[in-house]
Amino acid sequence: MTVSSKSVASSEDENLPPRILELREKIRNPDYLDFAIQRIAQVLSRKIVEGDEQRLQWGEYEQK
Repeated sequence: MTVSSKSVASSEDENLPPRILELREKIRNPDYLDFAIQRIAQVLSRKIVEGDEQRLQWGEYEQK
């Protein structure tokens, strides 16, 4: 059995910007969280590969 909890808006929430409240709701959605993690992994992987390609162009890798 899965238990889900709904948080009741507290007086602290009333002082938060709408964007923060919106993001709080989004991260409670497993599908949104999965997509966000996948997107971060794609961006980081691309940056790593681009960095490796640049180092190869500049001859920064040692010849073995």
